[in-house]
Amino acid sequence: MIFSAAMFPRIRFRAFAATAAFCCALMAMTPATYAGTVVFDNFTGRTLSSTSSTPNTFMGDGYVLLAGTTNISEIAYFPVNLSGTSFTGIQTTFYFWDTVNTGTVNAGSPAFGNLLGTYTDTVAGSFASGFYYPLDYVLPAPLSIADTTIGLTMNVQGTTNGITYNSVNNLTDPILYGASGPSVGSNVFNGYFRNANSETDGNFTSATRSIGQPNQSIGFILYTSSQAVPEPGSPLLLGGGIAVLAFFRRRLVRR
Repeated sequence: MIFSAAMFPRIRFRAFAATAAFCCALMAMTPATYAGTVVFDNFTGRTLSSTSSTPNTFMGDGYVLLAGTTNISEIAYFPVNLSGTSFTGIQTTFYFWDTVNTGTVNAGSPAFGNLLGTYTDTVAGSFASGFYYPLDYVLPAPLSIADTTIGLTMNVQGTTNGITYNSVNNLTDPILYGASGPSVGSNVFNGYFRNANSETDGNFTSATRSIGQPNQSIGFILYTSSQAVPEPGSPLLLGGGIAVLAFFRRRLVRR
């Protein structure tokens, strides 16, 4: 499944469909205003695809966030439903990892280490097959990170009765790729992990997979609640502005 992806307004959920050739062009839209600063974005301006290799109920990747990032406060994500089933809700669990294994991945040395936090987002709606859905989740509190290299895994489960959620093959994560890499941050790998060994703990014990495209990785946009540190000149400009206002205020008082 391949889509052409562009940034979109922030919405709780919205479907984007594929054509019979499994391809759709999305109209460019005005970026949304989120609560924080973008620290990783491998979605904007890139092509969206997915893998038909199974199992693909848990998928993840390694990312390098914007320099200076100390926490993650929000995540935009894009589950793909090619399962053949229409769901009345989806439940997505995110696993954030502190370390990424860039060597040999196996049962004794898995892809990620030091689990930082696990979060679950549940969304009701109509999630028909043949679409992908841009969603976002605000963490209950910002997640502190020790450095800017992280691992991130996503598991999507669907429900047809609003009660029971199950992992289903091809209700899965998007794979983004393009001539250039992420617009913010960078990928650790040109590839991605899936639970080829049927792992269900958010980690992986087999090597990265590939769809044979450049700069490919599981698609996310991550945000931080940290405020930008003013440049050295900013306080001087602020001080100068206050001085000017004070000067004109004195002149007005004298008049």
